[in-house]
Amino acid sequence: MTATPLLVLDHAVKRYGDFTLEVDLQVPPGTITALVGANGSGKTTAFRLALGLVRPDSGTAMLLGAPAFGAAPAVRRQVVATFADGAERAGITPNDLIAQYRVFYPDFDADGCRRLLERFALPDGKPLRSYSTGMHATCQVIMAICRRPRLLVLDEPTAGLDTVAREKILDLLRGFMEEAGRSILVSSHDSRDIEGLCDDFHYLKDGRIRLHETVGRLRDDYGVLLLDETQMAGLDDTYVLARQRVPGGWRVLTDQRAFYRENMPGIQIERGGIDGLVSVMEQGTSQGGR
Repeated sequence: MTATPLLVLDHAVKRYGDFTLEVDLQVPPGTITALVGANGSGKTTAFRLALGLVRPDSGTAMLLGAPAFGAAPAVRRQVVATFADGAERAGITPNDLIAQYRVFYPDFDADGCRRLLERFALPDGKPLRSYSTGMHATCQVIMAICRRPRLLVLDEPTAGLDTVAREKILDLLRGFMEEAGRSILVSSHDSRDIEGLCDDFHYLKDGRIRLHETVGRLRDDYGVLLLDETQMAGLDDTYVLARQRVPGGWRVLTDQRAFYRENMPGIQIERGGIDGLVSVMEQGTSQGGR
């Protein structure tokens, strides 16, 4: 039997003025799902629908099998979100947060939280406003995972961090996923986060999911062809997803890298990295019907 997804956005529509978001997205248990898109693509609205902060104008948004908007406290306690704006900086300390979460989250792991704070050298009596960016981001994730949610929703959890701080965050998230039945929905502009952490990839542009793929297939099958005008004129576009004109030629996104390597010997092909994929889809033109 297939397990029920922890999050389902089924033709979920939300309109704000001239902007319309319409999204289909599922987060099954045991998976880490990336939602990627440029500023203004609709990610924040999608997160708000997913968390039940707004009601969809049409379609459905479901959390743990219940409507997200108006979900019961028992459901909400199993979903924890962190955001890049660092709203918890102020004068509050980790000790203050631990005291609050022990009241509102019956399963909050206070002892585990203190062990993690000590492990990452985060002073529990120090105001968060005095933390560095990396310290604050690490503390946010610790507080989130120690609430023991089934679904963790993360907005840019490693934004602005150096390599060491970033790896600390990713290690915490990998540890969180060791318990069966948990899932993460994450938005990140750092392709390393996605390629090193996520199972599933959704690319959002102009309020629509333009590409949904496993990260494994992105790595194994996708690529960006670097073509001059002559090569472009003779291109078999059967497996072309998007194309971008650049000085001296074209960058062409495909989900069948091996096909073009075999049938166009000698052409340059970039392996299917997230950055290259997003660049072509964001700045180029999508192939009709694909």
